[in-house]
Amino acid sequence: MKRLTLMRHANAQWKDPQISDFDRPLNRRGTSEAEAMSRRLIELKLIPTIVLTSSARRAQQTADIVAQELGLPPRSTRTDEGLYLAPAEDILRVIRTTGPRIPHLMIVGHNPGITELANLLAPAAHIELATAAMCSLTFDARTWADVKPGNLRDTQSEAPPARLFALWA
Repeated sequence: MKRLTLMRHANAQWKDPQISDFDRPLNRRGTSEAEAMSRRLIELKLIPTIVLTSSARRAQQTADIVAQELGLPPRSTRTDEGLYLAPAEDILRVIRTTGPRIPHLMIVGHNPGITELANLLAPAAHIELATAAMCSLTFDARTWADVKPGNLRDTQSEAPPARLFALWA
């Protein structure tokens, strides 16, 4: 069995024209979202073996917060430049090259690709990943290369609590 958790990066600064898209950091709301979702992952016992993250600053910051809150060792978080604004098919290619000894893989990425992948793998679920939201999928698969909609076993989706939005609005 393989578990894949897809997470969209948390809310990031967007008003500063001096900062490139790639370099946009999380804002305060984003940091709170990532922390809240980390706590939720702990409650749900969804602790990944490794976290692969886009190389964009906001995705790396999200992954770092998640890894720290979950108590993952530093070597558990890896950056993949190919995940930056990647379409669903490219993210899936990265997933399928993951070693067979990894039971739970988390990907921290960007929309629209991360949501498109969730819906590609779980077409009946109609998933929309807001900032810091996650979707965790379980597959009856021995290797990551075998992950496909046909062997999907379970889907869980979570978003940061609505009260966070009121705090930072």
